Amino acid sequence: MGLEQRQHIRFSIDIPAVRHTAHGEKFDVELQQISLGGCLLNLDENLTAGEEFRMLIQLPNGNWLPINCKAIYEIKDNGIGVKFNDLTRFEQELLSKIISANLKQSGLPLQVDPFSQPPKPRKDDEMRAAFVADEG
Repeated sequence: MGLEQRQHIRFSIDIPAVRHTAHGEKFDVELQQISLGGCLLNLDENLTAGEEFRMLIQLPNGNWLPINCKAIYEIKDNGIGVKFNDLTRFEQELLSKIISANLKQSGLPLQVDPFSQPPKPRKDDEMRAAFVADEG
């Protein structure tokens, strides 16, 4: 997904989770990047774009947050882009607690609001003007 399409700030942290298939199988997975709208899963040959599944992510208090998901795209030899389907505001708040706890555990106690919009990339004309101004 391009930067201009992102609706949520993405955090590059590794979070373990459990993926449940429609057939009842369970797979341990790792979320390599996460936002309130989705994540990048480690490469999983048993998951294809378009597939819907349920994922459990552990909350800081030890309980689990179940999330309905859909695999959107595959990045060859890297991972699978996943969209979180229909999260309520409460579920988003729980997910933000997971993100904050993992940032803190990683030694990055940043006070970042996961609900804020990511900055929009500058347009080509603005970038060219800035480049020319820097050279001048």
